[in-house]
Amino acid sequence: MHIPWTSLLTAATLLTPRVQGTRTGPSSSPSPSPRPKNTTQYSIQELWALEKTFWDNFLYPANLEQTKAINSTLFAPDIQGRVDITRVFNGSTLNTEYLFGLFSDPTHLSLVGVPIAYSITQFTAAANTNLASATTVVTFNATSFGNLLLPVTIDTWIMWNAAGQIEQYDATFRWFGFLVDTLVGALAQQINGTTAAATAYLTQLLADQICATHDAYCTGANQQYADRDACYAFLTQSIPLGKDYELGRNTLLCREVHEHMVQYDPAVHCPHIGPTGGAYCVDDQSYSQKVLQQYFRTSWLIPEVGGAGQDVWL
Repeated sequence: MHIPWTSLLTAATLLTPRVQGTRTGPSSSPSPSPRPKNTTQYSIQELWALEKTFWDNFLYPANLEQTKAINSTLFAPDIQGRVDITRVFNGSTLNTEYLFGLFSDPTHLSLVGVPIAYSITQFTAAANTNLASATTVVTFNATSFGNLLLPVTIDTWIMWNAAGQIEQYDATFRWFGFLVDTLVGALAQQINGTTAAATAYLTQLLADQICATHDAYCTGANQQYADRDACYAFLTQSIPLGKDYELGRNTLLCREVHEHMVQYDPAVHCPHIGPTGGAYCVDDQSYSQKVLQQYFRTSWLIPEVGGAGQDVWL
């Protein structure tokens, strides 16, 4: 059974739920950041406020306003970020596009759609430091899958500078493979088909969307494919759809992530959806290399524990 993907995309009617007594949703105003302290010694209460400020702005449509800013003031200009299922992201522009722009259009074909509510279920921080660890359950409206509401668990370590801006973060999506299987199952029900048929159909949908974006934005020097047929053939035949941990490898799912960002900066992002992968959708790391990658400038270990010398990530 063939259903045009556009029939699956409906404008979301976004409700404003209350999650564990905390009002979160598109009609709530993002909480302001604490005033700059000119010191990175924050109280636990201030770190909690900074944590909530980020998640308030992560929700739709507040994230749309952040995206329009191009360089969100919530991020330090030289911010470093890592997401386990994808890659590392450097600088405020790229992080604004990725963390806010990726989830800011309910009418665009997307795996998880837009975030509409959150609940911080775990939080810990040490007083007089600038870092906190949290677990946040974010409710996404998967508008491409019949407005399916999905809870997504995200574990984060976040470090703020003296201006109250995020200077580095490390994020992990829990049970993401289970989430992808759930989405494929929902699509199978929509087309009244098997899991294999739904996976093939999802491949078709994503390839069509990526090629349409390429035709619209990747022109002139930014062109990656000779024509629409070459684009579709590469995306459906030359690379795999990808496993749940391969959103930063040479897969269709990786290109689905970066397709959302092409509109913001074609010169930067067109290569990411092209055959080369633009150094983002490439198989350039083994498992051990990914685990042991030395990326962050600053250790997540506080000096008091005396363990900075054994930090293999530095």
